[in-house]
Amino acid sequence: MDAKEFLDYVSRSKAKNTAKSYRNGIRHFCRWYKNDFSIECLSGILEERKRSLESEDARERKKFELLVEEWHRTQLNTGASVNSARNRYVAVCQLFKFFDLDLKTSIIPSQVKKTVISERHYALTVEDIRAMYQVANLRGRTILLMAKDLGLRLSDFRTIKVKQLPNLDAEPPIPFNIETRKEHVWTKGFLSTETAQTLRTYMETLKKRKKQSPYLWPSNGKHPLDQDSFGIWLKKLALKAGVKTGSQSLTFHCFRRLLMRAAIETGVGLTAAKLMVGKAVMKSDETYIAKARLRDAFTKLAKYLNVTRVEAPSQPELAKTIVNQQHEIADLKETVSDLTKRLDIITKTMDRLRIRHQYQYKSVPTARRLTDEEVDEILENEKKMIKELQKHGLTTEPK
Repeated sequence: MDAKEFLDYVSRSKAKNTAKSYRNGIRHFCRWYKNDFSIECLSGILEERKRSLESEDARERKKFELLVEEWHRTQLNTGASVNSARNRYVAVCQLFKFFDLDLKTSIIPSQVKKTVISERHYALTVEDIRAMYQVANLRGRTILLMAKDLGLRLSDFRTIKVKQLPNLDAEPPIPFNIETRKEHVWTKGFLSTETAQTLRTYMETLKKRKKQSPYLWPSNGKHPLDQDSFGIWLKKLALKAGVKTGSQSLTFHCFRRLLMRAAIETGVGLTAAKLMVGKAVMKSDETYIAKARLRDAFTKLAKYLNVTRVEAPSQPELAKTIVNQQHEIADLKETVSDLTKRLDIITKTMDRLRIRHQYQYKSVPTARRLTDEEVDEILENEKKMIKELQKHGLTTEPK
């Protein structure tokens, strides 16, 4: 078994920060256990794990589960946070799992898998975005507005391509859907009026570039801006705008947290926000949130998170009244059509009952129930007779 296979797999398939976290966790474990870190050393640990699982000694088979528990305790005693220790544990679990040498997590104590809510991220506010918007250039303003509307992870946001953009001339809020890289879930997001306006202006500058790029946020080369460039840009912009974050860190992920927090504060709900940003939710929850409701939910969020004070133009009252009346007329037409069908069925049923009652004993020598064919024949004869009377101008009303 070659540990390089796993490290290459992580580099190819995982987001940059996730891959970095995995490598960091594996390196910590390898140095703690073998006092060294190299591909050869890591491959040796994998072989040792394989032999351990094949052992007939029950304690030997649990060897690595017990080692992980001891390693976790050592990390906490040397100053690592609960979340850091847990992330490193996850990395080691993924390493063994890749080679079908899974750790038996039921044996490992729950405190090893424990995570706590972190307070190290700065709680970004709409006032902060407004301050940064004032000192940003056109591209910076576009990034700020799109980031707060979509709440995407940076790995998804930075790789948006121009061809993925919706029709920016559509009526806001404009649906915007992409597949996320981490969870492979489609977002159900929207672009607000202010974002669509700024994005249209920004798109004109892209057309004037000498080196055309398929990406919305192109670098000087053929690739999009990397994650580090986004992070450096955001920190410099916050400093220029006078945003004070204290000891907390301001990262691109703060936009995602802002949208989630705003969804709770406005009563939109966390499930709706998760669907917008492309976070996996239970299918049963997704079923009950229709597209129309998500649009209404985003409209509420967009008003709460408005940066430029530009909102969708309000419809004149007369136009609103006309639209409402058109809906009412359509509903009434549908109701009348339904009632007409019901009346026709009732009329036909009553005709059949009348014929049966009228001819049951008068027209039939032996009392018996008429068949449907006989009733149809009588009704057809009645219709012909009525037409003849009408042709000669005689009334068809019964006496």
